[in-house]
Amino acid sequence: MQFKCLIGILALVPAAVFAQEVKPPNQELTKSVTKHSIVLPSGKVDYTATAAQIPLRNETGEVECRMFYVAYEKEGTKAQDRPVTFAFNGGPGSSTIWLHMGTLGPKRAPMPDDGSLPKPPYEAIDNPDSWLDFTDVVVVDAPATGFSRVAKPELGKKFFGVRQDIDAFTHFIKNWITEHNRWKSPLFVAGESYGGIRGSGLAQSLFQNGIAINGFVSISGSSNFLTLDGMRGNDMTYIGFLPSMAACAFYHHKAAPRFKSVEQVVAETTKWTDEEYGPALLRGSSLSAKETDNIATKLAEYLGLTKKYCLGSNLRVPEFAFFKELLRDEGLAIGRYDGRLTSKEELKVGGQQSNDASDDAVTPPFVSAIHDYFQNDLGLKTAMEYNTSGNVYPWQNPEGSYPETSSDLRNVMSANKHLRVLYCCGYFDLACPFNASIFTVNHMGLDAETRSHISFEYYPAGHMMYIEKASRHKFHDDVRKFEMDCLAGKN
Repeated sequence: MQFKCLIGILALVPAAVFAQEVKPPNQELTKSVTKHSIVLPSGKVDYTATAAQIPLRNETGEVECRMFYVAYEKEGTKAQDRPVTFAFNGGPGSSTIWLHMGTLGPKRAPMPDDGSLPKPPYEAIDNPDSWLDFTDVVVVDAPATGFSRVAKPELGKKFFGVRQDIDAFTHFIKNWITEHNRWKSPLFVAGESYGGIRGSGLAQSLFQNGIAINGFVSISGSSNFLTLDGMRGNDMTYIGFLPSMAACAFYHHKAAPRFKSVEQVVAETTKWTDEEYGPALLRGSSLSAKETDNIATKLAEYLGLTKKYCLGSNLRVPEFAFFKELLRDEGLAIGRYDGRLTSKEELKVGGQQSNDASDDAVTPPFVSAIHDYFQNDLGLKTAMEYNTSGNVYPWQNPEGSYPETSSDLRNVMSANKHLRVLYCCGYFDLACPFNASIFTVNHMGLDAETRSHISFEYYPAGHMMYIEKASRHKFHDDVRKFEMDCLAGKN
């Protein structure tokens, strides 16, 4: 899925084609334009679907990359009256299959109401929660993912990195709105997972290129890896993950029995993390024995683990250990992307899960559904392989630092007083936990007025909250309200 180490093979450039533009086999896709209609709860929508690539060229005009997209545009509307939302997943190295076939498009993968693995075979089904209800949608695959291709292997270094990737998406969007004559349209960006890094940086990069967006939707996204990648002396990961781990313990009936709802658990553990747990971690080994014992007692109550385990972990329970430790006695491990889901473990010993049920539940239905959809609905005819994940490594991070674009977001929000940001977070997300996003926002150095332009919505689901039926409905309604409020000039 979106934060994995991803494996793929880029097509090699033939050696004997230098008399004309270099075109490795199967890199250029024939555009497909089809007409459709869908009946949504708000009424019938007639729309055009365009599946195509946009070339990114260097200063001499040579094509260096072709970025694939599917655009859904409602018919019979004026550009200035109809928003466009550009959406992408993360990875880095993930295609946008998850947002495309999970919630945004007119079709979706056939997931059961709880988001568990459905019985095969799988085909794309109508999606009544499609965002076509309120916006045109452009789903974009990053270079080397989906049907997007870098022209030559040696050009990878121009696209595979934090800043390089943001630059590619900036040029894609600029080229797309020119090609589709949408310069008058309100513009939104929606990014999931690592898409939070990309989207935060993209909001600033677009602004610097003369394109002011109306809003950014961060979907289980991160814009500062300081909160996700632990190392000695960095306790931000434990602060970020603890409330989500407690939510998972509650869901599996391992937290203290006095808790009656996940909202109660989250509210109490977030407050405790701010007021007691975080300050205790920052003191390191200077805590007294009594103070250490008190923190361990509360950790055990919240996380459903033994006090001995919490003490043995030096009050710091890594999320990867928690996946297996929580239900170890039952021979189960919880999912990383969605802690509600479980997989059976062969052994009740060992430090990490052997399978991730939250990954296994979505991959087969999503992959099957998108191939069915491309062939039978969009009429795409190609021998190219759709890279669910692509080989984008080595990925170039800013030297000597974590990937971090919350500073970009802060800068553009300060410059563009009309920009609004919505964070959509699942309680049971153990990949990009909600408290990490709260921590990031609280450390962006925003004044009170600008801070009021950021809002949060929460869901009783995981990283891909939209695989759960009730959360998918709420997600649609939340983003619709957000975009409409942006256009109306409301906070």
